Amino acid sequence: MNQKELQKFISYLVDNYQVFAPQEEEKKVIIKEISSAKTAALTSQLPFFSWKKFFVPEKEIMFSFKNSALIQNGAEKSSQIALLGVNILDLRSILLYDAVFANDPYYQKQRKNTLIIGYGPEVKLTDGALRKIETEDLKCLPFDIFLYNINQGAKDQKYNIFSATEKGKKILSEIDYKDYTEIKFIGHKYNSFLEEKKNLRREKLKNNHIQKIWDELGKICLECGKCAIACPTCFCFKINDCPELTEGAGERARCWDSCFYSEFSEVAGPVSPAGEKPKFLKNTAQKIHFWYYHKFARIPDEYNMMGCVGCHRCVEVCPVGINIEEVMEEVEKS
Repeated sequence: MNQKELQKFISYLVDNYQVFAPQEEEKKVIIKEISSAKTAALTSQLPFFSWKKFFVPEKEIMFSFKNSALIQNGAEKSSQIALLGVNILDLRSILLYDAVFANDPYYQKQRKNTLIIGYGPEVKLTDGALRKIETEDLKCLPFDIFLYNINQGAKDQKYNIFSATEKGKKILSEIDYKDYTEIKFIGHKYNSFLEEKKNLRREKLKNNHIQKIWDELGKICLECGKCAIACPTCFCFKINDCPELTEGAGERARCWDSCFYSEFSEVAGPVSPAGEKPKFLKNTAQKIHFWYYHKFARIPDEYNMMGCVGCHRCVEVCPVGINIEEVMEEVEKS
């Protein structure tokens, strides 16, 4: 696909979908809605924020009620959206979401209305590190259409096009584009290097607990939760029942949450003399260990994949400079 064909493709998307794509703004790459093919910027630079909110919104109305009537949310009637230029790391996070929320009707409604156009083969982190994927591994990523840049950095860029779904093939057919490769999505794939690292980290966290590591981190961590909010694979949420001023009316919503927040670990039980509720995470060291254990032990146990895609967004937003890769290297050496 050449640049002229790409513009035609994006114009079709804009005419038929609400399209979101990476945009450069104030020296950062952020994700914004675009209104024309001219404003779309396909880039290998990792967006500052992930695409998480399009799959697990910051706040999602599950249902509203009025007297005895229950009104389900209207996600199934919402406009269809297209996510243009999703990088390989964020595609891996969507792979995890698809497993975690496989039986969640709210997620599935949103997922059904979302067209995913991946972009690669590489993504550049803010520290200059590169992550890259080969064409044979595209079958392990969830997308409808993938734009594989075959001459990154050239003035007249060209793309090999891949489609993994009927939805993607239909769109390519509607713009009369036939020079694409059809691939079959197979889901998470065994990779010897990643599997070895996953098993090592899981084994260390489960069977070789070094409290000193977490105590030292607990001394500097502010419990701000920025790492969890920035992380593309953090999916914890809380449920809020919100009554309206009108009697007998209100709504139930779920919102992003973090295990670093004090209310996250509060449990029912007697209140202490100081007025505090009991918590199963009693201090900062326990909270940060809980977060890492979830990423590198519980998620691999439950879904056979890493709970970290290596984007380092948590490193970028941490106000005290905690580096997830350095922490896990220390865990591996212990």
